[in-house]
Parts: sequence; C-alpha cells; structure tokens
Amino acid sequence: MRTRIGLGARLLAAFLVIAGLPALAGFFGWFELRDVTRAQQQLYEKSIPVLTDMRRFTEESSSIVTVAPEMAAVDDEAERRDRAAYLSERVAALSDHLVQFQREHGGTGDDLTGAVAQMKEGIAELDRLVKQRISLVQARDEGLDKALGATSELLSMADTLVANAEMGTAAVISNLYEYEPGSPGTSSRLTTLDKLIEVDLFQLGLMFELRSRTAEMGLLFNRIATLRNEAELPLIRANLEDRAEIVARRVAAIRDPGRAAQAQVLLAIILPLSDGSGSGGLLGLTEGILKLEREIDSQQAALRVSAARLHDAVTALAERVQADALLAGTTSMEVIRATRLRSAGAAGLALLLSLGVLWFYVRGNISRRLDNLSDMMTRLAAGQLDMRVAPRGNDEIAGMERAVEVFRRQAIANRNLEEARRRNEEELYRHRTALEELVAEKTEQLRGEVEAHTVARQKAEAADRAKSEFLAMMSHEIRTPMNGVLGMLRNLSMDGLSEAQLEQVRAARASGESLLTILNDILNYSKAELSGTHEERVIFSVAEVMQVIVTLLEPGAREKGIVLWLDLPADVPAAVNGDMVKLRQILFNLVSNAVKFTEEGEVVLRLRCRLAGPGRVTLIIEVSDTGKGISAHARQRIFEAFEQEDGLTARRYGGTGLGLAICRKFAEVIGGALSLESTPNVGSVFTLSADFDLADAATLTDRVPDWTPVKGARALHALIVEDHKVNQLVARSYLERMGHTAVCVGSAEEALEMLGSERFDLVLMDVNLPGLSGTEATRRIRDMPVGGTLPVIGISAHVEDDQVEEQLNAGMDCFVAKPVSPERLVAALDQVVDGQRRGVFLSPRSLSWPAAGDGDVLSAVLSDLGSEQTVEAVRLYLAGLEDEASCLTEAVAERAVGSVVKVAHRMKGAAGNFCLPGLTACLKEIEGAAHMGDMDRVSEAVEQLPAEIGKARSALRRAIIDLDSVPQSRVAVNT
Repeated sequence: MRTRIGLGARLLAAFLVIAGLPALAGFFGWFELRDVTRAQQQLYEKSIPVLTDMRRFTEESSSIVTVAPEMAAVDDEAERRDRAAYLSERVAALSDHLVQFQREHGGTGDDLTGAVAQMKEGIAELDRLVKQRISLVQARDEGLDKALGATSELLSMADTLVANAEMGTAAVISNLYEYEPGSPGTSSRLTTLDKLIEVDLFQLGLMFELRSRTAEMGLLFNRIATLRNEAELPLIRANLEDRAEIVARRVAAIRDPGRAAQAQVLLAIILPLSDGSGSGGLLGLTEGILKLEREIDSQQAALRVSAARLHDAVTALAERVQADALLAGTTSMEVIRATRLRSAGAAGLALLLSLGVLWFYVRGNISRRLDNLSDMMTRLAAGQLDMRVAPRGNDEIAGMERAVEVFRRQAIANRNLEEARRRNEEELYRHRTALEELVAEKTEQLRGEVEAHTVARQKAEAADRAKSEFLAMMSHEIRTPMNGVLGMLRNLSMDGLSEAQLEQVRAARASGESLLTILNDILNYSKAELSGTHEERVIFSVAEVMQVIVTLLEPGAREKGIVLWLDLPADVPAAVNGDMVKLRQILFNLVSNAVKFTEEGEVVLRLRCRLAGPGRVTLIIEVSDTGKGISAHARQRIFEAFEQEDGLTARRYGGTGLGLAICRKFAEVIGGALSLESTPNVGSVFTLSADFDLADAATLTDRVPDWTPVKGARALHALIVEDHKVNQLVARSYLERMGHTAVCVGSAEEALEMLGSERFDLVLMDVNLPGLSGTEATRRIRDMPVGGTLPVIGISAHVEDDQVEEQLNAGMDCFVAKPVSPERLVAALDQVVDGQRRGVFLSPRSLSWPAAGDGDVLSAVLSDLGSEQTVEAVRLYLAGLEDEASCLTEAVAERAVGSVVKVAHRMKGAAGNFCLPGLTACLKEIEGAAHMGDMDRVSEAVEQLPAEIGKARSALRRAIIDLDSVPQSRVAVNT
C-alpha cells in the first residue's frame, strides 16, 4: 500500500534543502567564532575592572577638588572640621582603592601613588592654614567689637563735653548784657569775661576736635573689617596713629575729672588695638589674615596640580588598556571577516538550489493550482455562484477546493437570507418612524417642564434677593433706637459719676457701639450678596484684638465651667496694617461659637506667625474646642448663609446661621482662607490664614476718649424734627451741652409751621417721619423766604450712597448717620456755620466688643439712664402703649400697608429699649410681613399682640416695683 505524502511534508522537505546548506555553514562558523568570543571575554574581564577603578579615582579626585575650595572659604571652626573630616575620608577612600588596584593588577600605578600622597599632604596643609585663619579672624572681630564699643562711648562722651562747653560759653556771653556802659568797674569786668570766653571757646574747639577724630577712628575700624588688599594697610595704619595721637591729647584736655578718668579707660582700650606696629593690634591681625589668604590660594592651586597629575596617570593607564582592547578587537575582526566570506559562499549556493526547487516544484505543483483557486474565489466574491468547483487530487489544495465549493453553496443560502433580512428592515423602519414621532411628542412635554423649572428658579432668586434686602432694611431700622441708647450713655458719662460707674458706662457704650457694628455687618453681608464688599485697612495690634476677645468672652465661658485660653507667640508683631474690623468679626464669631457649642473642657485661641516676604507676615489663627464637633456631611454646608448643622442644633443652641457665612466671606475679602477640621464628640479646629503688612507700633491709635462738650463760638437756636421722644432728648441734650438751645417737634408739618413763626439758626431733620417725610420737608423749607440760607442737617439710619445723595440733592446741607454721636454732630455744626455744604458724617465702626450675658427687663436701659430716668422712661412708654396698639390695629383693619410698617417699626424701636423679647419678636413679625405685603400673616401676628402687650406691661411694672424696693441697683457688665 502506497503512503500518501501531503503537501506540507513536501514543502517541509523543500525548505530543509533550501535552509540546510546555510545552517551547515553556520555550524562550522560557530566553532571559529567561539575562540574569538572567548578571547574577547577574557579581554573584557581584564579591562572593565581597570576602567571601573579609573572612574573611581576620577570621582574621588573630583569630589576632593570640589570640596577643597569650600573648606578654604569656611569661617566657622565646626564647619572647618566637617569639611576636613570629609576630605580626609575621601583621601583615605582613594588610598584604599589604589592599594586594592595594585594588589589586583600586579603593582602598577606608581604615578597614582605619588599623586595621592601629594594630594593628602596638600589637604592637611590647607586644613592647617584655614584653622589658623579662623583663629585670627575671630581675634580680629573681638578686637573690633571692643574698639568700636569704646569708640562709641568716647564719641558719646565727646558729644556731652561739646554740649557742656557750648553752655558754658553761652552763659559767659549772657553776662555781657548785665553791665551798663559807664558804670564803675565795667572795663575790668569785660576784660575778665573776654578772657573767659577765649578759654571756653578754646575748650569748645578741643572738644569738637575730640568728637570728630573719635568718629574718624570708628570709621577706620569699620574699614578694617572689610579690608581685602594689603596695599591699603599702610594708609589706614598712618591714619589710625594720627587720630589716636590727637584723641589722646584731647582726652588729656578734659577738665571734668570724672569724665577724664573714664575717657582714659576707653583710650586704654582703643590705643593697643589701633597700634599698627604690634601683631596683637587689629592691623597686625588683619595683615596676618591676608597673608594666610594668599597661602590658602597657593595651596588650592597645589591641590589642583595634584589632581591634574592624578588625572594624567589615570588617563595614561586607561590609554594602555584601550590599546590592548584595540589589538584584540583587530584580531577578532579578521577572524570574523573570514567567517563572513565562507558564510556568503554557502548562502550563494543555497540561493541557487532554492531557485531550482521553487521553479520546478513549487511553481508546477502549488502556485498554478492556487492561482486557479484564487480566480474561482474572485468569481464567487463577484456574485457568480453558478460555476461549480471540482476538486482534483487528494492533497491540501484539493481540500481547499472542496471548502470553496461549500462556501459557494453557503453564499447561495445567504443570498436567500439577505432577501428575508431586507424585508425585515423595511418593517423596522416603519416602527422607528412611529417611535420618533412619539419621542418628539415627549420632548415637547419636557421642554415645557424645563421652562417651568426656569420660572421656579427665577422666583427662588427673587426670594433670595428679597431676603437680603429684608436683612438690610432691618439693620437700618434698628439704628433709630440705637441713637437713643448711645446718646443717653454719652450724656450719663458727664453727670459726675464715680470712676467705677464711668467704667460701667464706657463698657455699656462700647457694647452699644459694638451692637451697631454687628448691625453694620448684617448690612454688609446683604450688600456683599448684592454688590460685593471691600477691604478697610487700618493699623492695629493683633495681640490687643485677641486679648479683648478673650476678656469679653471669658466670663461666659467661666459660667459654663469651661476654660478659655489665649496662646500668643513671642514673635507676635507689635502692629500690622489690614482690615481689623473684619478680622475681629471673624475671630469673635469663631470664639463665641466655640464657647456656645462646648459643654466641658476648653477653648483655645492660638496665634502663629511666619514671614511672608519683605514687610509682610502671615498670621495663622486657630480656634480649637472640645465641643460636640461637626459631622462630615455638614462641614461645607455650614459656611452657607442661614445654614446650621441640623435642625436639632438650631433648636438647642439657637442662632441665625449667618456667623460662619460672614466669616468665610470676610476671610475672602481680606485675602485669607478659612478651613475646618472636626471630629464628632471630640472637637473642632477652625484655622484662619491671612497675610498682613507689618506696621510701625508708634502709629497705633489709642482708645477714643469720652466726649467732652466744648462751648461753641456763638450760641445757636436749633429746631429738632424727630418723631421719637428718646431721640429728641438725646439731640437736645447734646446741643445744650454745647451751649446751644433747641426746640423739639415730632413731625415735618409742625416744623414748617414753627419756622413761619420763630427764627432758628439751623434745623436737625430726621428723614423718616410720620406723614410728610424729612426729604420733602427740606424741599419745602428751601421754598420758604427764611429757608434759602437756613442750614438743614439730615439725620437717618439709611446710609446707602444713593439714599444719602437723595437727601443732599433735596437741599440738606449735611448728613449725619444714626445713631448720632456728639463728635459727628459738632463736626456737622462747624461745617454749616462756616458755610460749607454736602458734608457726610457716617457712623464709624466701634473699636470695642459686645459684652456677653443676659439681664432682666430693665438691665440695659438702667445702665444707660440711671434709676430715676429709667422709671420716667417706663411710665412714658406704658402711657403711650395702648394708643400705639390701637393705631396699629386700625391700620391692619384698613389694610394700610404703609401705616402698618411705620407704626410697627416705631413700637418695635420703643420696645427695644427694654428686654421684652416676646413683644419685640411679635412687632418684628408684623413689620416684616407688612414689608412683604402678606396681610394674612400680619393679621395672625396682630392676634397675638394683646397677650404680648399684657406680658410686657406686667413685667415692666414688676421691674419698677423691684427697682423702688432696693436702695441701689447693680448692673453686671463684662469688660
């Protein structure tokens, strides 16, 4: 039975014939190249370690040459020892490498040994010279310090002696004017005085020369410290000896024995040091230093020569190794060239055999059959499926032909399937069209929903703006009762109180002014949301600001049983230039929050400082506590406005959620960053980092003193137009203390009527009045015959730029912000009396902080007015409370929004003088709802008003009874 040989076996046989001859030639060539490879391997094993040792020698010598100049330049003994130890280690390592190299390579490298030894000696000599130079420099610097110190003291003494001589001369000369011409003995006395003047003038000249020569010696001593050229030594030596000789003679001429002895002591210090002939003098030490510098430079040059010698020896050895390698490489190349020639001959013979096999066997039995098969497959690809493929033979190509026939049959089946698929696609297209129509319909519905969302977003933004405007309005409206509080405090401080009472009044006034600052901050926050805020830079003491915060909040912390610490570093700057108000507000909010949320443990206010560049410092202020901590999901949200950690926190601790929002916004304004780290049930750390400019502590301003009334140049008769009784009392009191007289009216209509019947020198006009406004009243005054030149000063708590501009354009000469302070009122009066116009006097921010703690119903007003005026104020308030409530009820019944806002605002301001939180909150709710036009909310709040009025009336009456029953009231104020 004949065995069938496949196509693969035949092709394998052909390829074996084609590749066999080159493989055989390569096998014989391998034996030849093996000897060459072994020789090259031996060369590598010998030359590479030598080259490695050469590289080590080069690296060690390079490090020595690099570090040697550094050691030559050191001026510190410890640094010299470090450099010397390092160089010694490098030289020792170089010697060890050299010994190992000679042991491995048979004692070669004598030149290397000599170069290493020379380098070792040079480093030891360089170390000795540097050590000697450091010793001389230290001795010279100590001598210079002594000489300059003695020279400075002698110069100061010379200044004193010059001054004494000038005074003596002046005294003698002044005696010349006591003699009258022609009197007996005048000529002899004048002669005597003339001789005394000559002596004093001579002494004055000697002391002048002592001072100038001493100063010149100090300058020469300073030049010695910077001397680098020996050529200048003789000139300096001559100048020093000349000045020293003159100074010695002038010291001997000092007539004061005590100063003469002291000068001799100083001279005993200066003269040896200025001696140019001895080696212990400053010039001798300097000369020795310069000489050592030259020797050090020479020794460095010698080290470089040693390094060059070492490099030359290493280079020569490397060249010898390279020559050996080159010779071995040439021999190897000749062997390789012969092998390549034999391989090329074998390759040519193999090529001829390969061509014969390809032409006679591969082409005849494989290529032509494959070409026919390819042509058949091309027709099948073109869609000609009718021609049947007939296999020939039994080899692999025949198998491929059978496979192509199978493919042809499958193509016919696929064509039938394609027809069915096309019909299915047409059906799918119809379904897709219907789906697109459905999607378009749903898209239109979604577009309507998006527009609805846009409208909702616009409403939310409008509500947010309304919130900010409401905050601004509330902060403005509270200024009116604040005017009365601060005014009565100023007046009370002038009523002959004791020092303790005055201190309490100052603390209460600082608290009121700080409350005004907080109201300004609320206004600033709403303004910042609408139009941004800006930095207000002043010079202040950071330590003082932090100390005041701790002082004010420490009583509240102590009441809770926790400890409030202040951690100030030793390098705290005395004064910085930046926005003190915003920094103070940030720290006060953070510390007060820490005290509020900490039940036990401690609160730490810590300051760290670091330089941020020339003239600038970075303040890193941390407020840490051991309180309840803040959860991770609330750490970013709590910095948003009106946000707290959760509802439970808001109900338990209270607050509006504005404190941290203001802190974050103010931190951005001053160019700082506020961050938080907190762990629940462990505590929190707030960190503020900001840069400030360093400032001169001498420019710090002291606390503003209490106002002292000064009588004006002439007494003025003023008309006060103010609807609030307390504010009338404050303004009239200010004017009367200045020596003026005043008449008060409660409306603009009364003021216009009174101006027609009585002469006034000026008008204080409140802008917000019932009925006719102060703005419109001013316009009418300007139209009156007496109003053309009559000064009108506007008063209002609304201090926006456009609002102030409106009042001035209406005809007001000046504008004073509420609460009115006597200083700003005096400034406004001075301006209008001098004929100046359009002055604006806004309320400055307070430099103090609000006190912590709550009081009873009358605590605040009692500290402001005293017991008698407090009782009178309560009775006056209770007498008008029912009428005010009736007016408010009628306005609500008539749904007169404007009247509701005015009456509620007036009642709230009056109630704010006392601690009546229920009534104040009810009136605040009525006013806020009326501002927003929500009369339903107003009606609901008004229903609660009678009950709150009853509670307030009972509380005030009980407080008056308690006040009458004690001989002296006590009000606690945290200072």
